[in-house]
Amino acid sequence: MENFGKRIRELRKERGITNYEMATKLGISRNTLTNWERGIKEPHAVEILEEMAKILKVPIKSILSGEREISLENNPVIKNLSERVSRLEQMLKNL
Repeated sequence: MENFGKRIRELRKERGITNYEMATKLGISRNTLTNWERGIKEPHAVEILEEMAKILKVPIKSILSGEREISLENNPVIKNLSERVSRLEQMLKNL
């Protein structure tokens, strides 16, 4: 489950969520989350995976299989750029 842990860590970091925040939201210890991310252990409850998917704003299959869905909601960098482009377009219309 090393790949599972790597995906969790990558998704968490992409969203700017600390391991402390993630663990707190999941109701687990930081050590437990660290063990998952390192591939030492894995969660056994579907409810934990569901909550993790909500926090990370991805489908559960993305966490389990590694399939990545790129969308504005899932990627804050793309969302930020899109908002900036929209503001620039609006400014150009007003000229």
